[in-house]
Parts: sequence; structure tokens; C-alpha cells
Amino acid sequence: MNSVDVAIENFYKAFSDVPVPTSIEGCPHCIDDKNIEQLLQSDLRSLSPDDLSSYASSAFLTVGDVGDYLYFLPRILEISITDRCWWPDIEVTGRALGVTDVPKWGADKQRALIELFTSVLRRFIERGEYDYIDDWMCAIARSGLDVRPFLRIIEENSAALVHYVGVNAESLQKSKLANHFWETSDKGQDEIIEWLRSETVHRICSKASSPAP
Repeated sequence: MNSVDVAIENFYKAFSDVPVPTSIEGCPHCIDDKNIEQLLQSDLRSLSPDDLSSYASSAFLTVGDVGDYLYFLPRILEISITDRCWWPDIEVTGRALGVTDVPKWGADKQRALIELFTSVLRRFIERGEYDYIDDWMCAIARSGLDVRPFLRIIEENSAALVHYVGVNAESLQKSKLANHFWETSDKGQDEIIEWLRSETVHRICSKASSPAP
């Protein structure tokens, strides 16, 4: 297995002690009884993207609570990684993660989440899929995790860094980040802005754009 597959498996293991929910409360306009029944009666790994879409996109807004969300979370993140067209976008899941208060999870669960995010970010960079970096960094920040270790990963690859800076360059002039999922209260946003304006980032980008001698 590659590092992302390993991280997914480790995430399932870390959350294997979360009890199967016996009920899910939700607005009937956002999730119907048939969908809830499907979620409650199916094996977690057999749940399809369609099965989980309404629940995952509405979690903590009109559907669900922390207990049932943490049970479904491994499958939600697995689908987010393997199905690039799935709704909700990863930034929405990042918001929901923030509601669960990640810093108060046990050490094993926090470590599994960090491992998963790290492996996914490294895969995007290794494959040159830089467009996804902005999405996942927004999600990581919204989850409540410390963004600095992930920013250092981006620093390791000048092409990835230049792309990420370019995505946010125009918004940065207004002291904002480009991703439309950002909210004013999101933790980590100011740290990313400060980092993007740092001498380290400026130096790496300048060196990357300078012609070879």
C-alpha cells in the first residue's frame, strides 16, 4: 500500500472504538428517513458517496451530532480523497472537523488525522497536482490543527509553493486568502497569510523565478 492508503487504514483503526450510532437527528428537508436508515444499517466501509453526501454536507448545520459524525468520519475522509468530484468539498469537512474540537480528541485520533492530511498533501505535491493544495490547506486550518507543519511541507517544493502563492496573490493584497470557504473566525487563516508574506516564502519564490546561471 502507498502512504495515503496506509494513512486511511490507520485512521479507520484509530476510530474503531467510536460506537455505531443508533439514531441520527436531522432536518427532513436535508436528509430523509430512507437515507438515515441506510446510514444506520449499512457497514461503514460499504457506504457510497451518494449515501453520505447529504449527511456530510449538512453535518452540525441541520443534521447529526459529534458522536455520529466521528463514526462516519473515516469513510467521509476516504471518499473525499478517492472521489475528487464528491460533495461536500473538503473545506466543508474541515469546518465540521472544527466543530468536533479536534484538539480534545485522544492522542491516537489526532495523530491519525495529522498523518492522513500529511500523506495527502505530500501526494499532491509529488504528483504536481498543485491545484488541490489550496483546498486542503483551507480544510486543515478549519479543522483546528496547527497549520505550520503543513506549510513547511509546501516550502520543500518550490514549484508547489510558487503555485500556492500565485493562487492567493491577488487576495493577499486585501489581507485575505482566495478560497471562498474561508470565514473570518477560522483559525489558521492569519498564520497562513503571515507565512505567505514571510521572507522565507519570498526568498524561495524569488530563487525559483530567477533564470539559471
